[in-house]
Amino acid sequence: MDDILIIEQKVNYTGLINSIDIKPDEYLLPLHEVIVNSIQSIEDRVNPTDSGSIIIKIHRVFQEKLELENADDYQPITGFTVTDNGVGFTTKRETAFSTPFTNFNYEKGGKGMGRYTVLACFGNMEIESSFTDEKSVFNKKYKFDNLTGLQKYPESVENFTDDFKNKTTVKLNNYRPEYFNFANKLKISIKDIADDIIQHCLLFFIGSADIPTIRILYDNEKIEDAIVLNDIYKTVIEVEKNELNLKFSDIEEDFNLRYIRNYNGVHSHSIHLCANKREVGKKQSLTNYLPSFKELYNENKKYYLSIYVESKFLDDNNHPQRNRFTFPESSNKKSDYDLFSLEELFTHVSDNVRLNFSGHIQEAEKEKNKRIENYILNPHKPRLRYRHLLSVDNAFLDIPINASDETLEAKLHEKEFKLEQKRSKAFEKVFKKNEYDKEAFGEIVHNILNEEAAFSKDKLADLMIKRKSVIKLFQKYLQWRKDDNFMLEKDLHNIIFTMGSETNTIPIDYHNLWLLDERFTFHSHTSSDVKTKSVKNVLSDGIKEADLLIYDVPCAYSDNLDKINSLVVFEFKKPGREISGSSNLDDLVLKYFRDLMKSKARSNKGKILNIEDNTPKFGYIICELNKDNIEHNIKWNGFKKSAHGHLYKINPELNLHIEVMSYEQMLDFSEKRHEAFFKALGIDNL
Repeated sequence: MDDILIIEQKVNYTGLINSIDIKPDEYLLPLHEVIVNSIQSIEDRVNPTDSGSIIIKIHRVFQEKLELENADDYQPITGFTVTDNGVGFTTKRETAFSTPFTNFNYEKGGKGMGRYTVLACFGNMEIESSFTDEKSVFNKKYKFDNLTGLQKYPESVENFTDDFKNKTTVKLNNYRPEYFNFANKLKISIKDIADDIIQHCLLFFIGSADIPTIRILYDNEKIEDAIVLNDIYKTVIEVEKNELNLKFSDIEEDFNLRYIRNYNGVHSHSIHLCANKREVGKKQSLTNYLPSFKELYNENKKYYLSIYVESKFLDDNNHPQRNRFTFPESSNKKSDYDLFSLEELFTHVSDNVRLNFSGHIQEAEKEKNKRIENYILNPHKPRLRYRHLLSVDNAFLDIPINASDETLEAKLHEKEFKLEQKRSKAFEKVFKKNEYDKEAFGEIVHNILNEEAAFSKDKLADLMIKRKSVIKLFQKYLQWRKDDNFMLEKDLHNIIFTMGSETNTIPIDYHNLWLLDERFTFHSHTSSDVKTKSVKNVLSDGIKEADLLIYDVPCAYSDNLDKINSLVVFEFKKPGREISGSSNLDDLVLKYFRDLMKSKARSNKGKILNIEDNTPKFGYIICELNKDNIEHNIKWNGFKKSAHGHLYKINPELNLHIEVMSYEQMLDFSEKRHEAFFKALGIDNL
């Protein structure tokens, strides 16, 4: 046994560094490590004669500015220099620095990985340290990179003088591309970095009266112009309260919550998990757990809460990289050995916040519900398709109180969809039963059918609101016509049916054939501004189509393309253009029927279908009518006048029915058809 030789293990620095997982948005993590090391180095001083000081300089790459009016003068950040007056890079610290996973400073949460975290983000780091043992002054200089490892320059020793001050400088050089590009893209400012450092090190500021003076500046600035982080902390941070020795789940260790008032321009309440007085990972928005927890006020000064969470449990479960914890994020990822999840911890913390601010949250909940109700029932722009949600208990609990209208619309649409799915599944469950189930059937009748009725009514109301808007738009066009400001033919036509489109290229929701007749909403095929020979399923040489300049555009369709059981042709004449008094109105549609009568039609299965004389045919003409034209067609062209004032004509030999009306009559008929719906749904005054 005496002959056993202990072999010193070597470290593959490149492999170790490459194993470190730091995301681009964690680009400040190495700076945090160096700053905390400086704080702890200052804490370790014995009988210091001066106060602690940390100076952070930001290095930037100065690019030549372009002489442009909107030239961006942002200078990207390349690295940092951190200088402190701590104990210095002593032999003990040098040994620890060269040993991965050292237990040096273990009682303060040291993991022995901070310098490798630096090299995961930067090209290299340089260290210069001058310190004394009260007899001599030691000057040391190092360079550390992932290829060579730790390199030490020749050390010098000088005699101690009374005016000597310890000084250690750590340079983080040359951000690696992914971190440089991320920071550059966000245009990170010095204020952003200062706020981030305060957030990360907040417990050092709170827990110690001897926190070093921490200053930050750009490397080309004077020290007297530096930003003092301690001053920012005193200005924008205030302790609201402390909740100590809380028990969460079955965790043996206690949890402490520090409620911090944040006045520095943040826009949400947040939870910050800490290990060994340092923030770990990203903050969690309290809105995710308390959507109705809005801003707070102290003497009319607005603030948001930052909840800092401490526990030995968090200290013990901190990942060596210090950017996450070792327990799972959610409960469904827990193994048999996991006692806790991040999700459960955030829930416990939010429950404590809810308990402390129950009255405030309840008032905010009422305010949010009222805003959502006003959004849905807005008299100028109602969203009645969501009205049934107002009667669903706690329907809006998970909607953030500060949600934008766009977010609110998306959330309401999602809830409507989920409730519709729930109803569908309830129906399917009953339909799958092979015998009568009184209990299940009773649930359907009393619960699901009531929900379905409310849901369907609101969808109908939403549809009717859209139709009322279309009618009002059409009325506006007619008003412009009366002002001798004739609208373009294509505008009016496109309101009814998009020009150049066919049924297979335009969804039902995108046309308004219901203005003409409700039956035309559910058509088999419609063509607009298309030559007869190009109409789907019709074999024809006909080249008739409307002249877009005069708005002569037919829409023809059959009820069933596997059987030509009816044809409908619409002819829209240009608004404001009167037809000659001696014109036969039926000629406007007969030319299309002649083309169609000569053609052959094929079903979707390819079967040839003839259009017979007895095939029902309907022709509708929407045009400007005058007295002479009406008299001519009644006296000499077989037309009759209906009680509503429009003209009609029947050709029994061809089973052809033709109607002629003005745009005002068409719109009036449409309004009358919808009037009862508008009144019943309470939207008649919109």
